[in-house]
Amino acid sequence: MRKALLLLLSALLLLPLVSAQPYVTVFEGRLAPGQMITVGDYSVTIVTSAVGNPYLMLKKGSEILELKPFEFGGKVERDGIRVVMGSYTPQGGFLVISVKPKLVASLKPKVGEKASFNGTTVEVTSVDAKTVGVSVNGVLRTLKANESTVVDLFALEYDGKEIRVYVAEPASKTVNVDYTVFYPYKEVKTSGPVDLPITVTSSSNVELNLKLGILSLPSGWKASFLYGGVEVREITVPPRGTVGLTLHIEPSGSGVIEFTVGSVTGSLKVESTGVEASLPYLSVEAEAGTSVSVPVTFTGRGEVEFTPGNVSPVWDVYLTDGRYRLRSFEVDGSFTAELVVEIPRNATIGNHRVEFEVNGRSYALDVYVYKTYLGEPAKLTVVLTDESGNPLRGWVSVGGENVTVSPAGSATFELKPGEYTVLAGAEGSSPAKEDVKLSDGEEKTLTIKLKRAEYYFKATLERDALVIRAGSGESVAITVKNLGSRDDEYRVAVEGLPEGWNYILSQDPKGTVPIASIKVPSGKSGSTYLVILPPFNAESGDFNITVTVSGSGSKVELPLKVHVENQASLRVNVDNPTLSVRAGGSTATTIWLDAMGTVTNVKFTVQAPSGWDVEVVPSTIPRIGMEGKNGVYWSTGPTQAELRIRVPKSAPAGTYTITVTAAGDQAKAETVVTVRVTQGSGGTWIGVLLLVAAFGVVIWLMRRVGRR
Repeated sequence: MRKALLLLLSALLLLPLVSAQPYVTVFEGRLAPGQMITVGDYSVTIVTSAVGNPYLMLKKGSEILELKPFEFGGKVERDGIRVVMGSYTPQGGFLVISVKPKLVASLKPKVGEKASFNGTTVEVTSVDAKTVGVSVNGVLRTLKANESTVVDLFALEYDGKEIRVYVAEPASKTVNVDYTVFYPYKEVKTSGPVDLPITVTSSSNVELNLKLGILSLPSGWKASFLYGGVEVREITVPPRGTVGLTLHIEPSGSGVIEFTVGSVTGSLKVESTGVEASLPYLSVEAEAGTSVSVPVTFTGRGEVEFTPGNVSPVWDVYLTDGRYRLRSFEVDGSFTAELVVEIPRNATIGNHRVEFEVNGRSYALDVYVYKTYLGEPAKLTVVLTDESGNPLRGWVSVGGENVTVSPAGSATFELKPGEYTVLAGAEGSSPAKEDVKLSDGEEKTLTIKLKRAEYYFKATLERDALVIRAGSGESVAITVKNLGSRDDEYRVAVEGLPEGWNYILSQDPKGTVPIASIKVPSGKSGSTYLVILPPFNAESGDFNITVTVSGSGSKVELPLKVHVENQASLRVNVDNPTLSVRAGGSTATTIWLDAMGTVTNVKFTVQAPSGWDVEVVPSTIPRIGMEGKNGVYWSTGPTQAELRIRVPKSAPAGTYTITVTAAGDQAKAETVVTVRVTQGSGGTWIGVLLLVAAFGVVIWLMRRVGRR
């Protein structure tokens, strides 16, 4: 394998020997990284990149002439030196280094002609019509016309007229260097900052400290060495290690920067360009009512002024970076923004030219509208949600049309294109207002998130009717659900209770734990009891009351029907249930009234024979039975009245009955009084006289009839 490689390299080296000046091989062998071959002012080294790839570096003094990847068969040729690359192994790369030798003598093709140079003698030993023989320190070579040959460092060339003698400068021995400095390029074209990667590889067995510096820098430029993002002025390279640096350059124009890493100098040529804009498309198609987004790439370094061109007022053209609409910005290298063209829904079908300027330079994009919605009505769907995104049942008003939202929380309107104010609300939420603009044929969904009102609640009664017995309290449960966003305190009031009635709010249904109000946290429910307290004299019957529950800023009125049952009873007694009186006379007796419970507004009525004058004094008694004050009740005992009877003179003697009825608000009772009527003495005599007269008439008649 090695022999084949040598033959290949030798063939490559011999090809140029047919030229006027041959190359002379001065080095042939393997060169390890960190070693160097010097030939005069030239040096050849192998350096490795940060990722370990080998490169061949050819330098003249401190100037790097060539830097190429080390590849089999690769060749570097500059200024009279040529390097041919062979294989690369962990031990290094195989090289053949040749140089163009210097002309030191010319010999005539004549036997005995000779020249000496640095202890080497070149002599012509034979000459014939086609060839010449030449000896180089005893080494014989035969040359034909226009042929050349190489002996050690000497090259001999015969053109048929003379023999030219060339000698090459020998290569120095392989020298181990402490470190190598590698960077991949020497010229760049940019419009912004430049980061030049530099790799320093140590071949030393000890740690190296290398100073870093900028040798020359054009005016207005900035440059610094960075290691791990930190500015450094000196680096430490571990034994046989590698360190990667970055030379950060901020140019302000074109120029050359020179720098040094340890004792190694380097340079970089920077050519600055301006900011340029480029679009990937010239024309696009779109539907009316949509937007077109086209990337615009800005390259260079400097400030950019973006100005939209002349477009229809209903079109919108702007530049954005995804967050902001851009009008003026700076570019440092490359920057891509989006050119957005918003097409109105009523745009006409056809081509529309959209123009804009970048730093005064005009650019254009053609937009072809292939579909329009001109003149079509718009459709607006309004969705109501709570703060958690759940649908709400409420109401929506748009353009004078009021709609109750479906249980799914949405309502749809068909409207003419234009601007509208949408009003919306729901139970337990604060009303909201949104402005919306509708274009031709647009189908838009507007989601209105209603905020829960700070103070809002619902109140319910356990039942809507209450049965109460007079003198005995009855309760009904009140449940309050706080739908507001804040905790609240609720008070209860009752309107429509008759006079003498009372109520309390209590934690229990019997009213033993009275409370002034009920506190309910936000989103929770609370219950209490409303205890209605009727008086003992409450009348039986039905009436309606209103229970009002008041919170912060709002109240709820709850109707409640009350049915009263009063179990009071009334008793009527008289001292003398049987009375005797003469016709034309009068009599009286005491009536006693007593009640179980309380009976109010007791009135007396009587039923007596026609023409009789009968009355009860007093005819009305305001209250009988229980009385109370401050929750303490007591019995007043029986109450009396007087029944007065006057019998007319014409009343025949006999037995008569009088019915006395006592009727109050809560009860009634009646009693019967028997009256025996007798005649007076004057009447008796008149009766006797009448009887005597009657008998006299009878006797007179009998006598008269008997005579006949």
